[in-house]
Amino acid sequence: MSQQITRIKQRIKSVTGALKVTSAMKLVSTVKLRKWKNKMLANNDYSSRISEITEEILSCAEKVKTPFTKTYPQIKKNLYIIVSSTLGLCGAYNSNIFKVAEVALKKEDDVIILGRKGLSHFENGQFTQVEDFHQYVSIEDNIIINHITNFVTTQYTKGQYHEIHLIYSEYKNSLVFLAKDAIILPVQQVSKNNALGFGPIMEPSPQELVDTLLNLYFKTFIYSKLLESEVCEQAARRNAMENATDNANELLDDLHIEFNKARQAAITQEITEIVGSAEAL
Repeated sequence: MSQQITRIKQRIKSVTGALKVTSAMKLVSTVKLRKWKNKMLANNDYSSRISEITEEILSCAEKVKTPFTKTYPQIKKNLYIIVSSTLGLCGAYNSNIFKVAEVALKKEDDVIILGRKGLSHFENGQFTQVEDFHQYVSIEDNIIINHITNFVTTQYTKGQYHEIHLIYSEYKNSLVFLAKDAIILPVQQVSKNNALGFGPIMEPSPQELVDTLLNLYFKTFIYSKLLESEVCEQAARRNAMENATDNANELLDDLHIEFNKARQAAITQEITEIVGSAEAL
C-alpha cells in the first residue's frame, strides 16, 4: 500500500511540473498573440487598400505593359513558398500546411521553405529547395522578406516559373485558421464595369504608376500573409497549451482522488491491524 502511495505522489509531482510549463507557455503565447494580432489588424486596412488600388489601376491601364501579368504556358514548373513554424508545440498548425503543400506540389516544382519544421518535413529531397532562405526565423526579419520579394519578381520576369504560389495559414479567429494556397504571380487583371465611363487620372504616367505600384503590392502581399501566418501560429500554440493545461488539471484532480483513497485504505488497514493485535493480547 505504501508503494502505491509513493507512486501516486511521484506522478502528482511530475504532472505538477508539466502543468507549470504549459501554464507559462500559455501565458507567453497569449501575450505574443495579442502583439501580432494588433499588428495584423493595423496592417489589414493598408494591405487591402493597396490590393484594391492595384486591381483598379490594372483594370483601367489596358495599354500598359508589365511582365507580371504575362503568362508562360510553355513552362510547367511552379514555385511554392511554404510558411511553417520554427518552434513546435502548436498543435496541427504545421500538419495542415503540409497537407495542402503535398497535394499541390509536383516533382518538377521548386519550393522555398520558411521555418525549421518545414525544412525537417521536406528534408527527403523529393522537391528542389531554394537554399537561400533557410535562415528565416520570424517576420521581424525585414531583410529576408525583401530578399524573397526580389527573388520572386526577378525569377518570374526571367520566365523561370509558370506560377508562383504562397502556402500560408489564413486567420479566421483565434480558434479557426485554415491552410491556404494563394497565387502571387502572375497578377490577374480583372475587367471592371465603370459606370462613369472613364478611369482614374494617372500621374505621372500609367506605365510609371504601374511599375512603382506593383513592387509595393508584392512586398505588401507577402508581408501581410507572413504576418497572418505568425498570428495563426501563436493562436495555435496558445490553444494547444490551454488544452494541455486543462488536461493536466483534470489528471491532477483524478490523482488526488486516487491518492486520498489509497491513504484512507492504508489508514483503515493500520487500524484493523492494531485492533487485531489488541484482541490477540
